[in-house]
Amino acid sequence: MVSSGDVLKRCPSCGSFFSCNPHGDCWCEEFRIHRKEMIQLMQQYTDCICPACLKKYAAE
Repeated sequence: MVSSGDVLKRCPSCGSFFSCNPHGDCWCEEFRIHRKEMIQLMQQYTDCICPACLKKYAAE
């Protein structure tokens, strides 16, 4: 679901479209990512990745 303030983005990892709220309350804040994986993501991608791809890096 896209709400006001959301931006439609294309995932640089898989190419799918997803909504992002760069000004807060974004779905990505629900994921817990270990520091090592976060650094890897920041080095590999210059923009946000979609929920499905981010889930692969989420801490168990």
